Amino acid sequence: MATLTYCTNVHPGETLAEVKRSLDTWTVPVARAITGDAATFPVGLFVSAATAAELSDASRLARFAEFLGERRLAIATFNCFPYGGFHAERVKLAVYRPSWLDEERVTFTLQAARVAASLAPAGSVVPISTLAGSCKEFGGSDAIDAAIARNLARVAAELATLRAETGREIVLCLEPEPFTTLETSAEAVAFFREHVHSRATRAAFVAAGGSSIDADDALTRHVGVCFDACHQAVEFEESAAALDRLIAGGVRIGKLQLSNALAIRPEIDRAATLAELSSFVEPRWLHQALLRAPDGRIDRHLDLAAGMTALSSASPGTEMRVHYHVPIDRSALGVLATTRRELGEAVTAALATRATDCLEVETYTFPSLPKVAEQRPLVEALIGELRFARRLIDESEPMSTHRDLES
Repeated sequence: MATLTYCTNVHPGETLAEVKRSLDTWTVPVARAITGDAATFPVGLFVSAATAAELSDASRLARFAEFLGERRLAIATFNCFPYGGFHAERVKLAVYRPSWLDEERVTFTLQAARVAASLAPAGSVVPISTLAGSCKEFGGSDAIDAAIARNLARVAAELATLRAETGREIVLCLEPEPFTTLETSAEAVAFFREHVHSRATRAAFVAAGGSSIDADDALTRHVGVCFDACHQAVEFEESAAALDRLIAGGVRIGKLQLSNALAIRPEIDRAATLAELSSFVEPRWLHQALLRAPDGRIDRHLDLAAGMTALSSASPGTEMRVHYHVPIDRSALGVLATTRRELGEAVTAALATRATDCLEVETYTFPSLPKVAEQRPLVEALIGELRFARRLIDESEPMSTHRDLES
């Protein structure tokens, strides 16, 4: 049965107090509109390092569990990609630090996993999305990839122990994104084959306290990917083929993030396109831009401004896609298009292959969207996205196979 939620990284939530405030201000009204007054709403909770550290205190954790219960909220998944400061005035490349080469990332993830195992319903599977290794702008090599995999193995050993002790199955989900260690499904499959499932990584798993007998199963069960529809659309990947590639490569898909990218279609007047696109240039988050020429060649740019410069002189017929999460229920924003069609294909493919049971809407950019993109109050916008997502699910799977969140 597919569980549908939305990610609370759209709300400020650096500390536990801020998390509680944002849940009361936005998530509870959204939940009541979607599930009614009696049913429990599954939450995709953004957890920063600061919040994970606070919830490592048993008394705080118990009080937070009560807080969630009183509001009929249940943990479905965690987003632990940003370490912290996600709503700072300027984030950009800082979102990739610390990387999976750093001890701070390991400590943070282990704390979050223990919290998830305590808060989630008994017997549940809880995906935790995280940075896919590091950022290619920081450098990369086979040795770096091997070191990243060893740290993932350390976490996997703890997750195997948590599963044995609590009955909750935590899945660490690397989230491929343009310019990170893993971008495409092919890169992800190669990384898992050459590093996550290597002899050296199995040895690291055992050294961290894992069983040598269970190493292969635990690494497959507890380390996978988060498939973000926006990110893969920006890479010009076909969702069905990408999901098939991951599944065939033995890579677990912990969750599907429902997200829309900006798409600049070649048939639209370029001057009008660039004029409207300029309103999306903003100082907080990275908006990687990839251009595909008519011959299939892809030109990659770290941020939108550079992508716009390249587009202004690109050959006719060039298409550009931008890592800018725009509302999933919008197929166009002025003269700009979105990848809503590609999103629908991702949902259909994920449900057809039973790749994952966790679907999470993730439009975190509402605070920075220009007027052409969004004019609804935030609660109304989130409700609209969830209802649209439910329609996508209903169109893609039989009514009997999913949990009806709108009873």
